[in-house]
Amino acid sequence: MIKFDINLIFGFIDIIVFYLLMKKFLFGRIKKVMDERKSMIQKQFDDAAETEKAAVEKLADYESRIANVESEGEQIIADAKDDAKAEYNKIIERAEADAKALKADAEKQIELDTQNAKKAAKEEIASLAMQAAEKVVGKNVSADTDSDIFDDFLKESSDE
Repeated sequence: MIKFDINLIFGFIDIIVFYLLMKKFLFGRIKKVMDERKSMIQKQFDDAAETEKAAVEKLADYESRIANVESEGEQIIADAKDDAKAEYNKIIERAEADAKALKADAEKQIELDTQNAKKAAKEEIASLAMQAAEKVVGKNVSADTDSDIFDDFLKESSDE
């Protein structure tokens, strides 16, 4: 059978007293340190979650900005193409207008030159006719008569 010795009872009482002293002085401090450590770890997890949330928000913001920049770039390119096309059309219209004006001026100049050439030819013909008439008649007619004949010839030529 088992013997109960008094040392066993004192040992048991010593263990209970030691446990109570430890509980009063040591376990409270250890629990406090462990709670502080737990709250610090929880705070780090919360901070990490907030940081991750902020990073996700920034990523979404950057992605939307990139999408906006791309669409703005496409819009700028489209606007530049439209502006270039409008400028091209203006330049073509100006060039066509300038060409028409140059053509009209050239036609007027040609008409004027043609009229001057016809007039000069008529005057030359009249002069030659007067010289031929002088040779045929054999005498020089007065300057007034020459002038009258010359003017009549020119009027008849211009009427034709």
